[in-house]
Amino acid sequence: MMKNHLLLRSTALAILLVSVFSCSTKCDCDPDPYRDMLSETDVLKTVVQVSTTNLATGFETLFENIYTNNALEDSLIFAEYCQAVINPIRFFNDESGYFFVETNNAWMVAHATKPELIGTNRMDVQDLNGKYYVRDMVEAIDYKGFGFVDYYFENPANGLSTRKLAFVKSIPAAQFFIGTGFYENGDSYYFTSEEAAKAVLEVATKSMGQGLKGGFDMYEDSMAKVEFCRMFIDNIRFFDNQSGYFFVYDFNCVNVAHGAQKDLQGENLYDYQDSKGNYVIRDLVKIAKTQGSGYYDYYWNNPISGNEEPKTAFVYKLPGMDYFVGSGIYY
Repeated sequence: MMKNHLLLRSTALAILLVSVFSCSTKCDCDPDPYRDMLSETDVLKTVVQVSTTNLATGFETLFENIYTNNALEDSLIFAEYCQAVINPIRFFNDESGYFFVETNNAWMVAHATKPELIGTNRMDVQDLNGKYYVRDMVEAIDYKGFGFVDYYFENPANGLSTRKLAFVKSIPAAQFFIGTGFYENGDSYYFTSEEAAKAVLEVATKSMGQGLKGGFDMYEDSMAKVEFCRMFIDNIRFFDNQSGYFFVYDFNCVNVAHGAQKDLQGENLYDYQDSKGNYVIRDLVKIAKTQGSGYYDYYWNNPISGNEEPKTAFVYKLPGMDYFVGSGIYY
């Protein structure tokens, strides 16, 4: 059996085994053990939709801030940023997750795994079944600004042409759209709502960390890197209640960027404690430094409710940097 794309598959399987065992010893259990769970396909669709929308929002904010009224110059600059940011991003266990960017009239702007496609027009490209899938992407962008498109494409994990479900989202400031997707493998596993939220959180945070590192590499000046980071995450919100946002710290506990609390930017939070006495930022730094990524539970202000609430954060160390990016789920 192929490895699961999601990091939490083994956890879900363990829970399902417990559920099956319980049902085998009780006669009054729910006849459908998956009734309140989410299918693998549903979770993967949410993962790619959230991650794509986050990057689209980041690019839109960035491009609006560097717009120069020179269409050709802007287009070249925007394309350079797109390639720099998406190039290092890989996700899912087999690293089959990646991003691509095209213009609204189907010219390939950036592609993380097939750079030879950059500069080619894709409007008349067909998959192995004769489907004009790029036309479907353009139509989705034209009519709604986003959408899912299914087609067959080469899976970078094994080189085989496999059915793929992609999500595309417009970047209006550049007249581009960005997309990613997953290669279908059937609904082999099911997830609780908490597991699904964590799956989304992990992919979104790792993708953002890798993307920010790619963007940082375009700058030599440290303050320019900081300004880029702040702009990119500024307007990103996710989860149904929009409580998802990103924050970035260096290993000295200085807040580099914060998507929800700009007053923290530039502040050293080494001595910050939550209402339970947790040295939150110290502990997050320790996880990023020693593990590279991981979860941490603490209390923090929820920007939606305005109250301090229990939160589970996932942090990810930016490759080659003493920075980490994080996000979390409020309970």
